[in-house]
Amino acid sequence: MKIFVSILLILVLVLSLAFEIDERAIVIQDAAFDRAMIAFGLAKGLNAVISLIQGTELSFTPVGVGLNFSVGEVLDPFNDMVERFSWVMLLATVSLGIQKIILLLSSKIFIQVALGISVALSLAFIWVKEIKNSLFLSYSLKLFVLMLLLRFSAIIFVFISQEFYTSTLQIQYTEASSIIENTRVELEALQSKSKTLVQAQKQEGFFGNVSSKYDKVIESLNISRQLDTLQNSIENASRNIITLITIFIVQSVVLPLLYLWMLVISVKLIFRSEFTSQQLNRVYNS
Repeated sequence: MKIFVSILLILVLVLSLAFEIDERAIVIQDAAFDRAMIAFGLAKGLNAVISLIQGTELSFTPVGVGLNFSVGEVLDPFNDMVERFSWVMLLATVSLGIQKIILLLSSKIFIQVALGISVALSLAFIWVKEIKNSLFLSYSLKLFVLMLLLRFSAIIFVFISQEFYTSTLQIQYTEASSIIENTRVELEALQSKSKTLVQAQKQEGFFGNVSSKYDKVIESLNISRQLDTLQNSIENASRNIITLITIFIVQSVVLPLLYLWMLVISVKLIFRSEFTSQQLNRVYNS
């Protein structure tokens, strides 16, 4: 048993010095952070386009034909959702940034030194007859388990989170992001068309010819029909915004809270548990 425990302690210590694990975990965490930033950029891009469209009012009254509508009014409910989406993505980005800081702390030298000290003390209390002490061995093993938890728990969480994303969320994230981006492009086209029409209306003046005004009315009606068509895209984008919100709440809020809860429970168990004298004698005598 002494040999088994000693080999296990040494293997864990050697594994803790494998910086490739830390580098891989940081790459994965950076990728998650980049996804959150992309989604946040989609939200800000939508918000910017809608802000430009809102307040655009088209008004024509030639030859007894009256038309007056605000393009932006149709987008007000969608804009409210986009603003909430933006706040959620900001929260997700901050959460993922904090997770990266925790990950970096787990790879710092003082954690590795503390882990090495706990291994050295445990081995000394197991093999050196002059300092064999069940109480000290118990405390050194507790210190070892605590340092082991601090060293690897964040890394394990990152790999589990990445596996969960790859197997469950990746396809939904890709499709939702693509649909929201397409909606932004459609809104930009509508904004550009509305702006051109309003400028033409202002430049024409009161004495513009009837035919030209009639053409502007037809064009505005085309924009109105285009806006009706855009409603389907907006509804689809709204559903996919909810999908992205769900993805990032799970990945950046629910899973980290679950990780912290498990970490706290594990630390409590470490300090509450006691190695019995029978267990420690088994280590010494076998």
